[in-house]
Amino acid sequence: MTATPTSSRPKVAAPLLEVEDLSLSFRSGSGEARVLHDVSFSVGSGEIVGLVGESGSGKTVTSLALAGLLDPRTAVTSGNATLNGEPLLGRGSANRSDLPLAMIFQEPMTALDPVFTIGSQLMETLTHRQGKSRKEAKREALVLLEQVGISDPRARLASYPHQLSGGMRQRVMIAIALACAPRLLIADEPTTAVDVTIQAQLLELIKRLSVERDMSVLFITHDLGVVAETCDRMITMYAGRIVEQGEVEQVLSKPRHPYTAGLLAALPSPETRGRTLAAIPGRVPPPTQVVTGCVFAERCDHRADECGEPQDLAGSTHQVRCVRSAELTLIGAQRLEVGR
Repeated sequence: MTATPTSSRPKVAAPLLEVEDLSLSFRSGSGEARVLHDVSFSVGSGEIVGLVGESGSGKTVTSLALAGLLDPRTAVTSGNATLNGEPLLGRGSANRSDLPLAMIFQEPMTALDPVFTIGSQLMETLTHRQGKSRKEAKREALVLLEQVGISDPRARLASYPHQLSGGMRQRVMIAIALACAPRLLIADEPTTAVDVTIQAQLLELIKRLSVERDMSVLFITHDLGVVAETCDRMITMYAGRIVEQGEVEQVLSKPRHPYTAGLLAALPSPETRGRTLAAIPGRVPPPTQVVTGCVFAERCDHRADECGEPQDLAGSTHQVRCVRSAELTLIGAQRLEVGR
């Protein structure tokens, strides 16, 4: 019972997004707290990459740093990040509108302006990002709403966010993101606030748009089932560090880091019905805690003396930050199907 591929995709071309040694600290009255530590990864053209980990692992703050949505008065970044060769870090908000990047969030009700209609918000994006006239923007807005599966798009242009269901609001957010003509879409847990039926529809929509538009997606989630169904590669983050990354089937079927294996063990299954689910003991260490060795060691059942040594991300296509990975036999996914 291992993760089974249900479809195949062409191998990914040269990276569209490249992140090298991204570090991030937040200033406060008591000093600086470092929340990201030398994060490096890439996303290829047309590729969907899942960024996973529990709350506090650094997933969302990584995306916010790349999207330029952190306050420069309190956030201090270092390292490099480029999108299609253009630098992402250090750009002011006024210099980001020409970047082919868009982001959708977990709760669309807080992202959409409640006092403006769907049409006005969508058309404003089209006029600002693509320079379209009002007439052209209205025509394109109808096309976009239809593309994301909203019925009677002409009527929905006059609707306000509160008049739409959660699933429809999230589709509107995807339409607004598409209005930016993105090469890269950052999706921060976009299906968490909807039921499983709508979740499946939204995931299928994102996959279809990725193929049709040759659009890359950085998909942030805590749900490994979503990763298995949607993503080509996955990155496991813990305490602001990448601890494992590789192709989805490879990582889910044969995890090499105890933290990834622990996340997989905590997944519910028919065999665990009526029983207490497995859990990883302890908590993610606070950003103020300085760790010289493995940051996961305090919660790891496989810790040994060598885990107190500095840890590097090692490997080629399947990378892991664990000095004991070669000698460990970790249990992988039991009932996840890889479906990209």
